[in-house]
Amino acid sequence: MPDDKIHIPARSRTTTQKSEIIRVSAEAYNRLVEIYNESTLSLSQVASLLITEGADRVVYDKDGECE
Repeated sequence: MPDDKIHIPARSRTTTQKSEIIRVSAEAYNRLVEIYNESTLSLSQVASLLITEGADRVVYDKDGECE
């Protein structure tokens, strides 16, 4: 049974205090636009909200296996 978590492989990255540019897949961008079109927030605000809220659901798989 799914645990309602987002499983990703673990690795080390450094944090930043400034805004960064990232690339996403066309599918992810299109899903973001769908949410944006129903929202009153800017595209970057929607993306930031989804990332910060979704981060609480992430499980780091240190053995390299994702479900």
